[in-house]
Amino acid sequence: MVAASRAPGTVPAHDTSRCPPDPLAPQVSIDEPDELHRFLFAYRPTALTEAQWSPIASDAVELVTRAGALTRLRVEKDIQLLGAVAAHLAERGRSITLDEVLSDTTLLSFDTSLQVSHKTRENKRGIARRLQAAHRGLPWRAEKRSPGVRAAQLVPHSEVSTLHRILRDADEAGSDSDAVAFRLAVDAARTARRDSATPSAVADGDWVRARRFAARHGWNLTHRLLKACVTHETLDLDQPVAVLVRDYGLSRRDLDLALTSVHAMPALPDSRRHDLLRGTA
Repeated sequence: MVAASRAPGTVPAHDTSRCPPDPLAPQVSIDEPDELHRFLFAYRPTALTEAQWSPIASDAVELVTRAGALTRLRVEKDIQLLGAVAAHLAERGRSITLDEVLSDTTLLSFDTSLQVSHKTRENKRGIARRLQAAHRGLPWRAEKRSPGVRAAQLVPHSEVSTLHRILRDADEAGSDSDAVAFRLAVDAARTARRDSATPSAVADGDWVRARRFAARHGWNLTHRLLKACVTHETLDLDQPVAVLVRDYGLSRRDLDLALTSVHAMPALPDSRRHDLLRGTA
């Protein structure tokens, strides 16, 4: 009856499957934002009536638009999942709202009802979790960092040279109270690195003097910086990493400091390290 009410030869605005492309029209990428919006607003789940879908259509489009990269493949799968879950609610006579579509109870019920392969089920679960997080205003994934950003946030190995330079100055300064405090702070940090049961802290007054001596030599000494430097010294020892981890109680965060030396490594290891890596040393 609906088809009879339309003028002969017309098709619904959202149905473009029967419209042949205009060869003279400029070609538009399906990933263009305007094209994606047209697709999303025209989308209608086949298992729902217009009256069932229209109350949540705008909210669904808004959610899908901000829930990831704007590509046709991604938004199509997202809007189809929302439509499928909404149809699942309709089949059970439940009200259809976006909150209800993305509730934990609904998604669990929808997941249980799926008659699909394990891989497809996992894929739909991932989409649902991402949409649910975006709907609730939660981060749905950690943003990818550019190459080198992580290493750039670590204390670089070059700081070890600064530590050694100031230690030489401290030795030359002899009994100067600030120099003595600096040597004491370094010794305490190295001892704590060798034995995690030994605290690295020095008396507050000695730490203030150690920082003052370092500042006189152009170094902003902090506990984090000093701990990282003595860890770099440990990683420089000519022993297998597994042995260092065992003997010095190195954590994954400690091992991350080695990333700051990667840029100085040769493209290919020398023959000795090559054999060691292959297990033929």
